[in-house]
Amino acid sequence: MSSLGPSGEPAPDAEAGEERGGPAEREERAELGAREGRAAPPARPGASARSIAALVALALALGAVAGVAYQRYAAVHLRALPKVPACVRGARVALRRPVAASGTEPRQTASGETVYLTLGEDRAVACAFQLDEALARRLAGALAEQEPAPRAARLLELVRDHVPQDPAHDRAASAAYMMASAAMRVLPQDVPEVRAAAEELDQRHACRFATRRPCPTRPPPPALVWLAGVPAALSLLALLWMGLAASAARYRRWTERRGR
Repeated sequence: MSSLGPSGEPAPDAEAGEERGGPAEREERAELGAREGRAAPPARPGASARSIAALVALALALGAVAGVAYQRYAAVHLRALPKVPACVRGARVALRRPVAASGTEPRQTASGETVYLTLGEDRAVACAFQLDEALARRLAGALAEQEPAPRAARLLELVRDHVPQDPAHDRAASAAYMMASAAMRVLPQDVPEVRAAAEELDQRHACRFATRRPCPTRPPPPALVWLAGVPAALSLLALLWMGLAASAARYRRWTERRGR
């Protein structure tokens, strides 16, 4: 039976009051609240996600602009070497061999003149016929020339003046260069006209296709490639840094949990 207080109301239970609101219980609740506050600090949800989405969109958009601009430039100034018929390589080897005897194989030139070529020269002309008949007849006329300087000049003219710059003729241009350069190899290199013709032949080939040889007349890539490509690359680097930072933070939290 509970006792009454001075006012006639039941007196509070001392033990129950100590359990519900005593100093020990209040201290424990305060410590629990501090732990919860440390475990779940307030944060701004969505800020990192918005930053990542913006960087991804920027990198993709600018990267696409830079890629299209570079592809258009490369299609004109850095075309890949096309595949040529297998006979071109065989003809190239044959043309590199010096020949002392006169030719016996009849061929017609572009002007309709009949000339006589060696077996290796005739093989080269027959191979050129697979690509372009007019090119083959001009090659026959150049190979029929016996003097070094005129022969070198006609071989250079074959590639420089009689193969259009259009990409549709890249296969014929590559084959003509391979055979003309091989035929120049056997000419005396101490003749200035031969050296000059060989140098120009190599340069024209390097300026038409993407080769190891530099082209002094090739224009640099358009400014749009750099204006769009550099920010796109920086955006990708920022995304990479954010990913590494997030991974490091997760690893740090994991080590802290294991250490408790």
